Amino acid sequence: MKHVFIINPNSGDNKKNHIEEKITDLCEEMNMDYKLFITGAPGEAERVAKSLENDDTSIVYAVGGDGTLNEVLNGIAGSDHILSVIPTGSGNDFYRTLKQYKKDFIGIDVGKINNRYFINVACIGLDAEVADNIYTIRKWPFVPVKYRYGVSIIYTFFKFKAKKLQIKFGDYSKRGKFTIVTVCNGRYYGGGKKIAPHAFIDDSQFEIYIVDKTAKIRIPRLIMKLLKGEHENDSRVVRYTDGNLEIISDDPVVCNVDGERMYDDHFKIELIRNAIMVHRNTDFIKALGIEE
Repeated sequence: MKHVFIINPNSGDNKKNHIEEKITDLCEEMNMDYKLFITGAPGEAERVAKSLENDDTSIVYAVGGDGTLNEVLNGIAGSDHILSVIPTGSGNDFYRTLKQYKKDFIGIDVGKINNRYFINVACIGLDAEVADNIYTIRKWPFVPVKYRYGVSIIYTFFKFKAKKLQIKFGDYSKRGKFTIVTVCNGRYYGGGKKIAPHAFIDDSQFEIYIVDKTAKIRIPRLIMKLLKGEHENDSRVVRYTDGNLEIISDDPVVCNVDGERMYDDHFKIELIRNAIMVHRNTDFIKALGIEE
């Protein structure tokens, strides 16, 4: 079977750690049938993955973070290709869930939001804006990479306003203002924050967390509970499970989808059961010197 590596050279420390050379050397050493693609711009990983559509079944590796993984997923969804991930991003949140499975190959569920697939988490509200504002923080050269998330939390706190939404799923239907609406296939987001401890990527349902409008003075305590994974003990946080949702807004809002941003005023979200086969190539990852 062919192994196709789609590498984001700007993800994490890929350039500094010479990930391309390491993968090439290891593939040669292991006598693998392989091909490497180096991406140069946003969206290119998806375009490369789509170009494989008519090839024989391959294992397609997303070498980067959750954004690269999302692009590769959208490129091969619906094909016979197998998805794999070499976690070299700053967050690697989906891989945190995947590595809890002991099997090398696992058929997993994926989400679809409007016309895009997602593999980990989609969210609207406070957490989505924290992720979105990181794009702004990145332009501030005086903020080190490891502090961007924390700075974005503070920045977002002062700017944030609850979102006026209509949310519908199952027997739930509500129109109002919301602080958080988070739809989880995986367990982690935001660089290892355990938002959905009950989530499994093969259980045919989303974990959904909803927080109604919260007074600004109470938001810091909510954020601290989220960061510590203690939010399920907070009466403001209500957990649901379902496989289909509809979220409508009067004005376009940002939705964070696997670390990438989507703007719209109408989101249809559905779970696609056993949608893709995922390979966790533990030995290869360890041989590259990547810590699990």
